[in-house]
Amino acid sequence: MSLFSGLYTGSSGLVTSQNALNTTAHNLANINTAGYTRQQVTQGNRHYDTIGEAYVSPQQVGLGVSYSDVRSVRDYFLDKSYRLENGRSDFYTTNYEVIVEMETLFGEMEGVAFQNSLEELERSVEELQKNPSDATNQGLLVSKSISFLERAQAVYDGLSSYQDNLNERVKGLIEDANSYAEKIYELNDKIKKVESGGIERANDLRDSRDYYLDKLSGLGKISYDEDIHGVVTVQFEGVDFINEDYINKMSYTTDDETGFHTPVWSLYNDQGVFSKREVISSDINSDIGALKALVIARGEKRGTYLDKESALLDEEKLETPRVEGYEKYATPADKYNATTGRSSVVTVMAEFDNLIRGIVTGMNNILEYDDENGNTVRLFEMITKPTGGSLANGTDGWTTSNLMINADLQQTPSKLNDGFLLKDKSVNQMDADALVNIFKNDFDTLNPNTRSKLTFYEYYTAIIGDNATRGQTYKNISDNQTITVSSIDSQRQQVVGVSDNEELTNMIRYQNAYNASSRYINTVNAMLDTLLNSLA
Repeated sequence: MSLFSGLYTGSSGLVTSQNALNTTAHNLANINTAGYTRQQVTQGNRHYDTIGEAYVSPQQVGLGVSYSDVRSVRDYFLDKSYRLENGRSDFYTTNYEVIVEMETLFGEMEGVAFQNSLEELERSVEELQKNPSDATNQGLLVSKSISFLERAQAVYDGLSSYQDNLNERVKGLIEDANSYAEKIYELNDKIKKVESGGIERANDLRDSRDYYLDKLSGLGKISYDEDIHGVVTVQFEGVDFINEDYINKMSYTTDDETGFHTPVWSLYNDQGVFSKREVISSDINSDIGALKALVIARGEKRGTYLDKESALLDEEKLETPRVEGYEKYATPADKYNATTGRSSVVTVMAEFDNLIRGIVTGMNNILEYDDENGNTVRLFEMITKPTGGSLANGTDGWTTSNLMINADLQQTPSKLNDGFLLKDKSVNQMDADALVNIFKNDFDTLNPNTRSKLTFYEYYTAIIGDNATRGQTYKNISDNQTITVSSIDSQRQQVVGVSDNEELTNMIRYQNAYNASSRYINTVNAMLDTLLNSLA
């Protein structure tokens, strides 16, 4: 090998070591950058010069080291596992947060529980039983009825407002999903341009794309694939979302009555992103994503007592094809679970409204009477009359949100049940006893899944208990998923994460290699200088 060839060998060492130092410095500079993947230098031999042939092998002289590639270190299977479990974690965490918010609305965590108003209403009824004709007792019942209704409406309106809040979050997550899709699509194009020459790898751009894939995985179930050009195509809930040539943006339709947004694919004639009848199960990976969790938890409507009544059809109607839709369900519980029961919020609203309606209709049935003008006087009245005419007991169709206390009785409580006096002016003890009994006797089952009838108080306790049980289930799964996601991410970080100790070690190694190449060149240069001076 000539001395001049030795200069090229040393020069290759300088260039390669310098590039390796730059890569190491780049890793250290991005040690806290979200989504960054550590880059690894790959070195190789340059071409050999053949200077002769030997019996065993060619006689060759190396031309130094080459800077072959800088690659990001990632594990495809860990990435895929992380994104699946991350989506499942967000699904259950979102559902748990919904349950916690509803518990707060009932006041169980703030000391101003709806339970207090229910207990005080029952106590006022018991006080009235002792002396029904006493104006003080009558006034107390009206006063506690006002407090009870105000608290009930505050809870129901709070649940309705929370539904609206969830609805806005649905809209926001749809926008987030489209934003992530646009970022991935733009990065696809940039990566394709950088890597089209087959010389350079767009590692930082790939890191950014992986970061947005991680974010997108938290919204719903995704699958993806990378083609030979480095372009990633993504499917969201089994539908093409990001292709090489376009983005199938997610949109939403808005219900005219409720204002609720339903995620749809506008390119596919507003096909729903999520199936309304899909069974939620980890076995089929249908419990994935915060967006799906919000849509399900919010529900499709305001929950009322009618949700239970519509499910409680007799077996003949259930099996009769003439009743549209009901032939799809084998039992009332199946219909309830597939509609109302899917939504945590709608379920609680329906059960709560059924309780309030039971109390209101029960008290009205006992306390109502016709005044001297033939008008029916009730303690609870509707704010607006129901469309389609009045029904039995004058209370069918009434929900928590459209009730009020009779204005005349608020002004003159002694008019309650015509003063609890019979036509002969004797005390109407029978109605007072009946009023107490509706609080003591069984009222209704909680929902079509249960068979035990409950009193008003037991019914309310069951609502809270059932909601808490559901929340505890979500919490347990969420906690387990958090551990699972953290474990997978730790494994992933061992592969993709930047270790300052490792990088500093590499920096020392490449610095020593650079110094060695420099000394090598200086030595060759000195030899050439000596040789040329000797010839001169």
